[in-house]
Order: sequence, then structure tokens, then C-alpha cells
Amino acid sequence: MIVDATGKKVAFTSNCDLVPGGNADGNAELFYMNTDGTGLRQLTTSVGGFGVGNTSLDLGGHRIVFTSDRDLVPGGNADGNDELFGINVDGTGLRQLTHTTGGNEVCGFPGNSHPRFDFSGQRITFDSDRDLVPGQNADGNTELFVMNADGSGVVQLTSTTGNCGSGEGSLDGTGTQVVFDSDHDLVAGQNTDGNSEIFKMNVDGTGLVQLTSTVNPDGYGSYQPWWTPDTETIVFRGDGSDGVTPQLFRMNGNGTRVVQVTCGFGGFGSSPWGITPDGKTISIESSSDLVPGSNSDLNFELYLMRLRP
Repeated sequence: MIVDATGKKVAFTSNCDLVPGGNADGNAELFYMNTDGTGLRQLTTSVGGFGVGNTSLDLGGHRIVFTSDRDLVPGGNADGNDELFGINVDGTGLRQLTHTTGGNEVCGFPGNSHPRFDFSGQRITFDSDRDLVPGQNADGNTELFVMNADGSGVVQLTSTTGNCGSGEGSLDGTGTQVVFDSDHDLVAGQNTDGNSEIFKMNVDGTGLVQLTSTVNPDGYGSYQPWWTPDTETIVFRGDGSDGVTPQLFRMNGNGTRVVQVTCGFGGFGSSPWGITPDGKTISIESSSDLVPGSNSDLNFELYLMRLRP
């Protein structure tokens, strides 16, 4: 679930038949609604495969970018690779933004995934294991890329070998810095155990800093970061106090003052899917019972959290 700048509109995916009859086959589809539960719209209809995932709503609440392995623009994705698409919130203007063949199954997202609009809505960061800039990713590792919102101007930001790689990037308000996760030892000697950690750097590759440092053989580490346009606050997913269930955390933009902000055990835990520019509202997907009694079946549900102060 991705929230707009006002915290009043959300885009999300679901395999439930939320608009009766619109998704009877239970494929993952794209939806849009107000945060008070009104105005629900189903924006995609697909058959087979996984369907739709990894949504990002621009801060104006007008356009959504997402991942799909379906041939949503007939003939554009006949091979069923994970590709990036854009669509207006009223369901018009569907456009396929990437066109690739093949993918690396090792890390679970073959092709292109995890697109995110920047704060201007003009650029998109995303992950890919494809050689989008010819010769820069010939080994098919997952790397972090940025491109214009229309799919042009693709630039590769990271270059790694082995493990899963780097991704889930979030640009700052100026578009000159990016925060992301990686399971590589990018700052020599600081991540030798290959845990997933959070890094930031300038988009030209300079100024690389590792922000988290975790050791947990039973968990995953720290990943899926989002930050505010002023770079003062980062929210991310990490191993909770039980060492197993992922929880939501926040920290200062320099990696200090790490605070766990969810505490729900069991299932797949909680993950952040966006933060408003003021740093006060976080959209969360969780299979935990975060509001006691509201999710006793531990299904994946959507939440909004208002931070204080």
C-alpha cells in the first residue's frame, strides 16, 4: 500500500474480490481508494501468473507505477517477465515502461521490480537483474536503477557480483541522493557477513555510507528503506525483538536513533510501503494483529500509522 502526500489516498494490490465480480479468479490486482475506505476502484484485470505487485503512487495521487508479469498492453509482455507499468488512478493511460526478456529466479523477483516514484513524480527508482544499460549488468545480479517516469533515461546506480545484490531505492527530495538496501560489503569490511543492510549514497556513486549493521543468522537484516525528502527520517523493515518476525523501524537519516515502531508476532510481520513528506504518516502492510482483535486470522492487511511527536 502506497500513500499520497496528504495521507488520504492509497494504492495497493490484493488477490481478494474487493469490487464484487471484478476479481473472482483471485489474481493479484491493483486497487485505489481513499484512506477512509471510500472510493474503491479496481484498476487492473489479469488472468494467470502472479498478476500485479510492488505499487508506488506519486505524491500528487495521480499516477501509479507497478510490477506485473502479465501482458497488460497486448504484445508488450508475451513472455511473462516481470515488467514495470504506469497507469492513471482513474484506470486510463496504461503504459509498459520496461521491455526485457528472462530473469534471475534466485532472489524471487525475475526481471524488474520494486518501482518507486521520487518526490517530484518525475523519476522512478527500481530493481532489475537485466542488462538494461548494455554491458553494465552482464552477470544478471539484482541492481538499483533510476529512470524517467516515461521509461526513458535509464541509469544503473549499483554494480555488484554474487548474493542477491542491491535495490529498493528511495531518492531524496533533491534527487541527488538515494537510500537503498544491499547484502554486499559495499563499504569494505562493514558487511562481511552478507546480511541485508541499509546504505545511502549520491546518485553519481560517491559518498557511500552504510547506515545499519546487524548480525542475525536467523533473520534477514535491515531492508526496504524509505526516507523523507529532507533525508531526516528513514523507515525500514528489519528483524524484530524475537529475531525472526520482521518489524517496522525508523531512524535518523544518518543511521542514529533506531526505534522499533511495530510489535506484532507471527506471520510475515510488518513492512513499510511509504511515508508522507512530513515524516508523520507511514503506510504499512502487515500479517500481524497490530490493532488487537482486528486481524486475528493474521491475513495481510493495510494500516496507516501516525507518528508522534
